[in-house]
Amino acid sequence: MTTDTMNDHRQFESEFARLADRGDAISELRRAAYDRFLELGWPTMRGEAYRYTDCRPIAQADLRLATEGRDLPMDVLRPHLLEGVPTHRLVFVNGIFNETLSDIGTVTEGVTVCRLADAITEQPELVARHLGTTIDWKQDAFDALNTAFVEDGLLLHVPKGVHLEQPVHVVHVTVPGEQPIVSHPRTLIIADDGSRATCVETCCGHGDEACLVNPVTEIVAGDDVHVDHYRIVREGKGTWHIGGFGLTQGNESNVNSCCMAMEGALIRNGMTGTLDGTNGMANLRGLAIVDGDRHVDNFLRVNHMKPDCNSREYFKHILTDRGTTAFTGRIYVELDAQKTDAVQTNMNLVLSETAKVRTRPQLEIFADDVKCTHGATIGRLDEQAAFYLHARGIGEEAARSLLTFAFANEVIEDIEFAPLRKKMEALILDRLPHGELLRSMGDLD
Repeated sequence: MTTDTMNDHRQFESEFARLADRGDAISELRRAAYDRFLELGWPTMRGEAYRYTDCRPIAQADLRLATEGRDLPMDVLRPHLLEGVPTHRLVFVNGIFNETLSDIGTVTEGVTVCRLADAITEQPELVARHLGTTIDWKQDAFDALNTAFVEDGLLLHVPKGVHLEQPVHVVHVTVPGEQPIVSHPRTLIIADDGSRATCVETCCGHGDEACLVNPVTEIVAGDDVHVDHYRIVREGKGTWHIGGFGLTQGNESNVNSCCMAMEGALIRNGMTGTLDGTNGMANLRGLAIVDGDRHVDNFLRVNHMKPDCNSREYFKHILTDRGTTAFTGRIYVELDAQKTDAVQTNMNLVLSETAKVRTRPQLEIFADDVKCTHGATIGRLDEQAAFYLHARGIGEEAARSLLTFAFANEVIEDIEFAPLRKKMEALILDRLPHGELLRSMGDLD
């Protein structure tokens, strides 16, 4: 990278100084991450990781760290909430906690649901032991930048043998202004042996000006753990959303994570899962609906480090207009990870002549007794099926919408948290012609 084509990535120096002087439990981690970001610079398309995602608009923007939140009426937030179901809700506006909009409520005994800023002060050893351990911030500039500016977000700690009764819903709202801003939300989920928890993240925008949202979520799962995690991306039209996700899990653990990319100028979903115990299951899924000139990039790596583990990666993209998507998925199997069973699937439904898809499924296997497969498809709607529906009284456009919904529903039908599944069904139908008709036909509400 050269500064004649991109802004000097030292633009955050003065803003970092404010955090660097704190001397708290993660100060050394912040400094190491910031120094690494300076070494890496903004990613370019010359590197493999961002080959199909152009970060030049981000680098050339005069971004400034968001330092103050905004007051929002509850009516603005309500479309993004999970109505009718109790949750522990934490709301951050421009990365800053908003107590008025939040409602943590009464938490299951022993469980910690709190601001990460409070946990850094009150539980420094716990945070320092786990923060930054599941992602490779030394290789990814955006993960490094988030780690350098870790200040607030969610800490969810479920102790040994405890089942969290209600899901946690963390909502990150971005309200851009005249100056392009950047926020770095952080979510740290620590699930000790034998625990259960569900966490929903919503990243949403209120305004269409340019800004960068750079969230990172980490899940540290022990033995015999079950964690369900979901991220919904509904950003503003001018928002660049570069999301990171890291997972490590122990013996006989089951972790499900699903990213649903719905709105935003650019959405990148980077996921790294590491199975570091035997008999584990990592289930990573994603759905993207891409229209206009929008771009969505799913970049995955699943590391099988121990024997007898399973992983499933299942990602679908629906493209219209001039939308573009990229998928890169690598399954890595260590030498001793015998009896690995890994399946990776990327399916793309292209609904226009001008949309573009790039898909790169990959395997890197060093063990000899494994079952690993990958596959990718790019295609259009089944015209014969559409004709069959049309011939039975369903309008042509409604028939195509029904088939499109069926394609998307194969991802979201596995969401165990029913209120979220219903919400995602409604969001998809709202974007399809005759969605109201399809909803009444299927009684989806």
